[in-house]
Amino acid sequence: MTQLTDIRGIGPALARALADLGIATPEALAKATPDDLVAVRRIGPQRAAAMIAAAQAALTAAAKAPVPARPAATAVAKPRARAKPPARPTSRRAAPAKPAPAKPAVKPAAAPVETPAAPAVTADDSKKAKAKAKAAKAKKKAEALAEEFAKAKKKAKAKAEKAKLKAKEAKKGKKGKKKKKKGG
Repeated sequence: MTQLTDIRGIGPALARALADLGIATPEALAKATPDDLVAVRRIGPQRAAAMIAAAQAALTAAAKAPVPARPAATAVAKPRARAKPPARPTSRRAAPAKPAPAKPAVKPAAAPVETPAAPAVTADDSKKAKAKAKAAKAKKKAEALAEEFAKAKKKAKAKAEKAKLKAKEAKKGKKGKKKKKKGG
C-alpha cells in the first residue's frame, strides 16, 4: 500500500490536504497524532483518531497479505463503489406479536374457578365496528342538517307570508282612502 486513498475514508481531496500538511504516505498517517490531523479542514478529533486507526489497520493487513505484482502501465485506480443503504421497510406497521409458547398448566390445590371466555376480536371485526360507527355518525349529521334546513325553510316561508299580508293590507288601506275621497 503506497497511497493514502487506499485507506477507507480518505479520498483524493483529503489526500491532497494531508500531503500539504506533510503526511503523504499511510505510514506517516499511522504515526501521526490526532492533534496533527485536526489542523486539516473537515477533520475533527474523532475523525482524526478513526483515520489513524484505519491507517494502522491497513498497514497490518498489508504486512500479513502478500501484495500481488501489477504491471505499472495498466494499473488504473478504479473508484470505489459505495455500499447501498439498507432498504427501508415499505410498511410502517408493526409486525403482529407472536403468541408466547403455551406452558403446561399447574393445577392449584383448590378447585379452579371457570370464567367465561371472552370472544376474540379480530381485525376484520374491528374494521366493521369502525365502519358502523362512522355510518351512524354520518347519519346523525345528515339528520341534523336536514332538521336545520327544514327550520330555515319554515322561517323563510313565514317571512314571505308576513310580507305578503303586509302588502295586502297596504293595498286595502290605499283603496279605502280612495273610496272615502270619492264618496265624501
